[in-house]
Amino acid sequence: MTAAGYRAAVARTPHGPVPVASPQHLGDPASTQAMTEHGTAVVEELVADVVLEALAGNWSPVP
Repeated sequence: MTAAGYRAAVARTPHGPVPVASPQHLGDPASTQAMTEHGTAVVEELVADVVLEALAGNWSPVP
């Protein structure tokens, strides 16, 4: 997940669980920074509609 995608997802579900894994394992410094700033994990079930749109090629992180 990109940092923009993470920020869009966490805006929809701002009270997710605390991340289990260290954000440094994401491989993307911007995503690591975003997750560290928000301190919440994105639960896939709560953003399933966005995931399906992304798979269909119709998703943009900017509303």
